Amino acid sequence: MASTPAPIDPRGPRTNQAVMAVALLLGFLADQWLFVPVFGVVLLLGAAFGPKWGPVLRLYSSVIKPRLAPPHELEDPRPPRFAASVGVLFLGSSTIAFLAGAPTLGWTLALIVAALAAAAATTGICVGCEIYVLFVRIRGGVRVVTIEREESKLFDAERPERKGGWATVPADYRTGKPLWLVFTTEFCAVCPRVVEQISTQRPEDSVVVLNVAEHLDLASAYKVRRAPTVVRADAEGMVIVRLSGADAVRAELDALERETVVIG
Repeated sequence: MASTPAPIDPRGPRTNQAVMAVALLLGFLADQWLFVPVFGVVLLLGAAFGPKWGPVLRLYSSVIKPRLAPPHELEDPRPPRFAASVGVLFLGSSTIAFLAGAPTLGWTLALIVAALAAAAATTGICVGCEIYVLFVRIRGGVRVVTIEREESKLFDAERPERKGGWATVPADYRTGKPLWLVFTTEFCAVCPRVVEQISTQRPEDSVVVLNVAEHLDLASAYKVRRAPTVVRADAEGMVIVRLSGADAVRAELDALERETVVIG
C-alpha cells in the first residue's frame, strides 16, 4: 500500500498560483502568447517532479518561506498537484490553439486557468483540488480531511471575537444553540448534502451557510481553504473545531452520534 505523502505548506502552491495568474494576465494584456507555454512548463515541472523542480515553488521554499512564521496548518500535497496537472492540460491545449492560429480559443483557455489560479491564491478555494477530492470519494480511496481542535490554529487571532482567550463566532450568527457555520461556494456540489446531513443528524443545532465570495473577511479569518469548511461552536458561540472537507464533517457527526449513544 502506498504511504501517505508528507504534508506541505499551503502557502507554496498559493504563491505559485498568484504568480501564474498575474503572468498570464500580463501576457494577455501585452498579447504575448509565449507566456502560456512558459507557465505550462512551470506547472508541469512542479506537478510531475515535486516542489524542488517547480521554479516558483523552489523560490518560495528557499527565499520566501524562511522569512515567514511557520504555517498555521499543513495540507495534503495531492489535491494541489492534481490541480496543477489540470492547469498543464489547459495551458497545453491553449498553446496548441495558438500554434494552430486560433488565438481567441488560446486566450480563453489561458484566462480560465488565470481566473481559477487567482481565486485559489486570494480565497484559498481551489476548484482543481475539490475535483480531486470528489474523484477520491467516488473511487473509495483514502479520505482527504482536516480536523483541527487546537485552539491556536483555528483562526486568525486578530480577527474573530474572543472570550476568555477562546475564539467565538460573530454575535450576528449566535442563536443560543450549538452552531455550525458552513462555508461554501457556487462550485461546491457536495455542500448542499453536507448541510442536509448536519441538519438531519443535529436537528437541535443551528446551521448557517455562508458563501465564501460574500464573506471573504470571515472566510480568511477562519482560514477557509476549501469547500465545505465548517466551523462548529457551542451554544455560547465559542469555537470547538474547524472541519475541512465533507469527510471531516461526516467524521465529526459520527463521533458526536457515538458520544450521544454512550451517554444515553
